[in-house]
Amino acid sequence: MDNFQLANIVISCPDQPGIVKTVTTFLYEHGANISLLEEHVEDGHFFMRVEWEKGNNFKDEESFMEAFKKLRQDFGMTVKVDFNERKKRLVLFCSKELHCLVDILGRHAIQELEVEIPCVISNSKEAAELVNKFGIPFYCVESSKNSLAHEEEMLKILENHPSDFIGLARYMKVLSANFVEQVQQKIINVHHSFLPSFVGAKPYEEAYERGVKLIGASSHYVTPELDQGPIIDQDVKRIKHSHEISKLKLLGREIEKQVFSFAIKKHIENKLIIYKNRTIVFE
Repeated sequence: MDNFQLANIVISCPDQPGIVKTVTTFLYEHGANISLLEEHVEDGHFFMRVEWEKGNNFKDEESFMEAFKKLRQDFGMTVKVDFNERKKRLVLFCSKELHCLVDILGRHAIQELEVEIPCVISNSKEAAELVNKFGIPFYCVESSKNSLAHEEEMLKILENHPSDFIGLARYMKVLSANFVEQVQQKIINVHHSFLPSFVGAKPYEEAYERGVKLIGASSHYVTPELDQGPIIDQDVKRIKHSHEISKLKLLGREIEKQVFSFAIKKHIENKLIIYKNRTIVFE
């Protein structure tokens, strides 16, 4: 079923008897037809995501939250409800490596990702022609090694192109803790999974020299602490002794595209909860 025909709610709270019954009864009494329910308990904490078919049961998210208020207070719930009233807005950052950018733009073009892309920001002009072909505004904001002036310019661009979250499609410039805190929205990053083993400018070359047998990639939420955010997805592929560095890079790019698009899709669908610097990922 089209996501825009569904509403969903994600709940976290201390685990106790009666949560599922109370929530489902509430939805039933308001005429909601539940299409999917997932739950998880960990360390005495309860997590749940419920989808239902939109109808005449609730006018909008605000009216739902008002009706749900007492139940939320009774169970001490943290709640995020999504009525899919509009497509989420994703701003993409990139540098010279364009494989993740191309993948997301392509998925967006064929409506595989139900998302709007207000603009693409890069510290290189490499992606300008590509992005323009998709009819999306492109901004090149060059950065220097010892200055954060580019971040002020990027914040101004974001003010003019409102978004719900940001995707770092192989953006090869560390964002300052101040920038991460100022944007006040989730940022999703992707990188190879050699960290922390090979952290230099040539990780694939170093991995080749060490004779690695696995290559992988990770997608995660960005926090002020570099590469310490909650991991959303990871994947690996086995490496043969005959694989040259170019083959390693090709395999790495394929995995990066996969885990990055997965993370973006799960975020769009409100299927992620952060708990103790980890993520609960619903199906």
